[in-house]
Amino acid sequence: MNRPVAVERQSRVRNRFWSVVAAASLATVVGLVWQRGWLYGLADHDQLVDWMRQDGLAGPMICIGIQFLQVAIFAIPGEITQIAAGYVFGAWRGFLYSIVGILLGSAFDFGLARVLGRPAVQRLLGADRLAEIDQLFRSRKGLTAVFMLFLLPGMPKDAMSYGAGLTALRLPTFLALSVPARMPALLLSTLFGSEVYDRDYASMVWIAVGAGILLAGATYYQWRRRLQ
Repeated sequence: MNRPVAVERQSRVRNRFWSVVAAASLATVVGLVWQRGWLYGLADHDQLVDWMRQDGLAGPMICIGIQFLQVAIFAIPGEITQIAAGYVFGAWRGFLYSIVGILLGSAFDFGLARVLGRPAVQRLLGADRLAEIDQLFRSRKGLTAVFMLFLLPGMPKDAMSYGAGLTALRLPTFLALSVPARMPALLLSTLFGSEVYDRDYASMVWIAVGAGILLAGATYYQWRRRLQ
């Protein structure tokens, strides 16, 4: 057997092995979260607050883990977990812990999709959603469009992280574009959670106005894309 054929066969075997490991890991995480009722807790602000209010290093680690799970499973809107982080830790610490969890979750989604391949990702996301994500990534504006898609609210960012793993993007490039793009909306969410704790209703109104401006920008951007 010549060397290139042997190397290619070893690569296929290795990819198949890591596909099984990745799929088993995701199934284990989802099964554990479901069995212990944590999935429902991710949608419950009071439960999230109780989880994060652990002494010492446990609280921040739980916050990071919750943000990771939210991105990996993407069943719960991220704003819920992010507002809880701001409520417990304040705007800036909540932002820091959340961005670490989102970074890890985005890398996991991207890598898992790359290892599993398109058929498995299509079963995970659904054919219609994956087709929509494909269309979003097939923009003539390239990397700028990827940044804008993750910047604007209302986009399926966590599902898009899986879809990005099926593109020619490299992981460092994807993270360098998507994670900073998520930061403005994330900061608004943790700020809002912090102000809820302080009961600063005037600041909450201003944050809601800022979120509305971002949403209006997203709507305008989508409208312009349809015209092109």
